[in-house]
Amino acid sequence: MVEPLAIASVLLLQLQQAIPSRFTPGQLSGGSIPVTGPQSIPLYRSKDTQRILYISPVALQLAKQGSIPPMEIAQAIAESFRNSRPPDLPSPLGANLWNLSVIPPGKLYLELTDPGIAIWLQRAIAWDLESDATPDPGPLPPSESLDLFAIQYAHARCCALLRLAHREGLITLENPTPPGTSTNIGSVTAPDPSAWLESPTRLKPHHPAERTLISRAIATVDALSCPLSPSQITSRLAIATLLSQDFLTFHAQCQIFGSVQSQDLDLAQARLGLIFLTQKLLKRLLEKDFSSLAPLEL
Repeated sequence: MVEPLAIASVLLLQLQQAIPSRFTPGQLSGGSIPVTGPQSIPLYRSKDTQRILYISPVALQLAKQGSIPPMEIAQAIAESFRNSRPPDLPSPLGANLWNLSVIPPGKLYLELTDPGIAIWLQRAIAWDLESDATPDPGPLPPSESLDLFAIQYAHARCCALLRLAHREGLITLENPTPPGTSTNIGSVTAPDPSAWLESPTRLKPHHPAERTLISRAIATVDALSCPLSPSQITSRLAIATLLSQDFLTFHAQCQIFGSVQSQDLDLAQARLGLIFLTQKLLKRLLEKDFSSLAPLEL
């Protein structure tokens, strides 16, 4: 099941828990009209691909119900979020892993820190995306009507790089199979865990193309947490295409073998971890969403 891995879904629940069940203007601004929590919390991702930044204007929504200034509401939510205990959720990212800012006129900016990204990446590497139990969306357009070549090519390229890394001894694949004999590349059993951080506060893969691929992977998982309907197949295809394109840009700009392999093994293995995560997501999209093959080679 993808949803517990989806940051947006979990963050929405964490924000819901951080909003006091009842704001009283007597506590915040001296008024007398109570403000109750919203039925749904607005939350969206920033377009900045170098950051994992979510923005919520929930305080502006709450302020419409009474006389409390939205900045005061936002500050109260932020304080509650920062002081909250780890929520009872399948895969929470604790408040200490977020940089939270209140921006006028009352928006909450929540940026996942590098240690938080590292935790998410390690969880994603280990997550079993193939056992996703999301409901069957019903009849979808036949895969022959969808242009999947670029996505299938990116998947096959991921598999080729992972097999090469296994032969070179950079990673260990569980039950690796030669091309043409299986539809599954296997899982990465070593290194475990990957060295995602180069310091306590800095991510090892910090090249712009690496950051973009990480951002795209997180956005893809967020999208996969939403049920797919026949009318949404085009947007899901666009998501898969963007992931493929960002992977190919990463592959062109971020070396793994040769000098990187010999001089910075941790970086090479972290980059292979990103490739493995990309392969898992592309395989999930191709097989479950598009009812097509995820080829190991083309």
